[in-house]
Amino acid sequence: MLLDRIEDFDIFRPKMDSTKEVLHAIATFKADISPAFPYVNAELGGWDYDQTNQALLLKLADGKWITLHPGKIAIRGARDMEEAHALLAWIKGQINDIYARRDDLTPRYTSQAGLKIMEILKLLPMTNCKACGYLTCMAYAAALRDGEISLNDCPPLSEAKYQAKADKLRAYLESFGWRALDEF
Repeated sequence: MLLDRIEDFDIFRPKMDSTKEVLHAIATFKADISPAFPYVNAELGGWDYDQTNQALLLKLADGKWITLHPGKIAIRGARDMEEAHALLAWIKGQINDIYARRDDLTPRYTSQAGLKIMEILKLLPMTNCKACGYLTCMAYAAALRDGEISLNDCPPLSEAKYQAKADKLRAYLESFGWRALDEF
């Protein structure tokens, strides 16, 4: 087990605005979990992976973020203390499970943060049909980049005449390890 014991878990309101209704938390430990980062990045679709500084940022649904460092885990956006503890337990379990399976996984050193909205836009049907719930294909492209929606949310992409674009878009997104936020 890579991450066995949490030494300290500090839960607090954001220092910049203590009136916010969310909590942040920092867990510290002695273990160096950085060897797991490329595998966690591959399995959980890390938003940003900085190999040089050994930091992996995971973007979750509802404005939650988890940042992994070699000796600490930072959690942003928990609703309450119970959720902060649940998020820590979840990511600790993910780290240990993924690291245990690392011999069967392909590490990934790229991150979703490298996705370009304009590249996504070029691969969309450009109908501005609003069937996805967004006013324009540009707005859909931005939401897609951020993982807030999936490819299935654009009905024209499933049409035969746009199949080539859909395939290229899927390949582009997958090259960065893209995942919709609700795919965890």
